[in-house]
Amino acid sequence: MGQGVNVADGGADEGQQEDIPPFEEVLKKWDSNGDGKLSQEEITDPRVKEDWRAMDLDRDGTLNERDWYFYKARRSAQNAVLAFRLGGQGDMTQKNFLWRYQKSLPNVPSPLLYKGVLYLMKESGILTALDALTGKVLKQARLQGALGDYFASPVAADDKVFTLSHEGKVTVLKPGGQWEVLAINDLGEDCNATPAIADGSLYIRTRGALYRFGKQQ
Repeated sequence: MGQGVNVADGGADEGQQEDIPPFEEVLKKWDSNGDGKLSQEEITDPRVKEDWRAMDLDRDGTLNERDWYFYKARRSAQNAVLAFRLGGQGDMTQKNFLWRYQKSLPNVPSPLLYKGVLYLMKESGILTALDALTGKVLKQARLQGALGDYFASPVAADDKVFTLSHEGKVTVLKPGGQWEVLAINDLGEDCNATPAIADGSLYIRTRGALYRFGKQQ
């Protein structure tokens, strides 16, 4: 089975979509000089101004039709984890579709598929375990003692799942649909990078150091 993942930035969770008007409509409203583009000075909506850097794709200081429709698509997008069965010929989008999950999705960390369970790590330390075949929620709970933001993706090895919070809390989990916290270790530094696993060791980069953890020989 293969999983297709669409994880957009914050503001695209279920119920947060916005109905953005077409470019022709906003031109009539804001294009005071009639040049067919929008400058920051012409726009009066503070929400649009806040997103300016992400909207101005060619960095020319104005918004054209392409910029606006990119913004419109982004504000109407909805986060989801999608699962599809592999195989087949032609357009198998509908035929091979298995399930969709749209709640408590991570904004930055990638999902982890390990031994038939799909793990989703969201800010505030919310960890969700899904049955990879059906999309059924097996367990969802906060990692007490390791709350906060999460930018690193969960990883797994040696029958353990590891999560790493921005505040430097490393949580070691017993994997499975009813995952359990085995230990929480505090590195005491900000961590944003996903841990790496190689040759039986776990490598973690903090703001000021690179750590290697492994079993004693």
